[in-house]
Amino acid sequence: MSDDQLRLSSTWGQSADDGTGLAPLIGLDEALEQSNLRRGISREAFLKELLGDLHHQRLIPLLLMLPRRWRGRSASLPEHLRSLGNLLENNLVSPLLLATLADDLQHMLPAVSKPSELSALDRWSQRQISISAEQTLALPQTLQALWSMTADAIERVSVMQQQPSGTLAKISSMGGALTWSNRGLTNVQAEPERLRNRLLAQILNVLGSNRLNRAGHASEPFSFEGVGSGRELLDQLNKQGWQSCARIRTSVASFGLGASTRMGEQWLQIPLAVPYRTGLLDETGKEIQALMPHSSLEMELRPPESSPLLLQYYQGVEGLNGWAALNELHRPWQNDRSNGTVAYQTTELRGEQLGETLDLCELMAAVHNSEAQFSHLQMGGYGALGFCIDSTALLEQAITGRTNLFPLTLGDLWRQRLHRQLHQQLDAGLQATDDSVNRYRLALEQLPQDLFHDNQSRSDACRRLKASQPRHSPFALVRALNGESSGELLTED
Repeated sequence: MSDDQLRLSSTWGQSADDGTGLAPLIGLDEALEQSNLRRGISREAFLKELLGDLHHQRLIPLLLMLPRRWRGRSASLPEHLRSLGNLLENNLVSPLLLATLADDLQHMLPAVSKPSELSALDRWSQRQISISAEQTLALPQTLQALWSMTADAIERVSVMQQQPSGTLAKISSMGGALTWSNRGLTNVQAEPERLRNRLLAQILNVLGSNRLNRAGHASEPFSFEGVGSGRELLDQLNKQGWQSCARIRTSVASFGLGASTRMGEQWLQIPLAVPYRTGLLDETGKEIQALMPHSSLEMELRPPESSPLLLQYYQGVEGLNGWAALNELHRPWQNDRSNGTVAYQTTELRGEQLGETLDLCELMAAVHNSEAQFSHLQMGGYGALGFCIDSTALLEQAITGRTNLFPLTLGDLWRQRLHRQLHQQLDAGLQATDDSVNRYRLALEQLPQDLFHDNQSRSDACRRLKASQPRHSPFALVRALNGESSGELLTED
């Protein structure tokens, strides 16, 4: 099997929108070979440091992103993960393997959360956010308060951007040149706007938690601008002249990780991605390879005379199903909303359809987070109850009657458990419209699976694979899937 799935295309940078003046790129394999990390320590020493703390949830995706010869031997891993390590060292992941991992991860890893940490349901319904180790903000309950408490926010650089922590810091300090963050880049929005996004995302989560039966709960239902649901808030904002829309988006997933290396006075950015086997053959009979996508429902809320608030809904590694801020570094190669590195599906949600979508988001979050809590699932059920792409596809299926996303790995066992949890929550007093419930039930039954295909399902899977790709990318693999260059890497060697 070829070891250059993350090879960068030589044609990237021909367009001004590629932003190579702002963010010149270097491939991960080349960066590892050229950096002081490669010259200063052995590959074995690098892997020993990298794999020393695989309980850190950020390191497992990093292991998948490494070029094959940098992944290490299974003996370098904790004993309970050695079989997994051997598999990943010599092969790429596949939808079937992802589904297996999602199910087995709930039993294979030791507990990653301390008993004192928040459950998925607690995270979803908490009425505050932590903006640093020293400061926690209670959620505002009016737009005026939201703007007031964010207007004077100073520009903060997160700890992860300033200096990698834990095991990642050891790796960077040993190498001296390779940094597991994107140095030299700015955020898409300023700090006040990013804080506003974070607060409003959690406000929408808490409004959704109002749907649960609160019998015996000490606190009253949460309200914002005098309303108690996301749909009511959307109607309120529209009456005040706000513009609102939402779109299903996909981009190349890096699981929140970044990387860069300093060459002279310049930081070169290292695009990260997880290559995988699709289980589908091309016309020559070889298995198609692709890069794992990140998917979410992106919602933009634009006040009459202010910058937009940017939010996204998905099942995340953060430990819950719900809304999160869409706070991004300006990575022109991965998440630019206008240059094609983010792919948007054709349906744009507005008006009544967007209101119905918010109802569905609240119903799904109530069911998924309840199942995660009551079944004591790792990472809020991430993977078992669907990865980000499964939750987004489930929402798209419920809204439009079909999905354009690939790969989908939500297994039947977990679909049955979500069905059961839905019934239990409805019996317990969950507030949901009949339309939302029926759409969600039908979506659970009809959502495709990409574990196995036959003559009836294969063509639709190929359609969804292509529809999930960015329209423009520096990765040769993505460009080949889009048919841009017959000479780019596409299939297994």
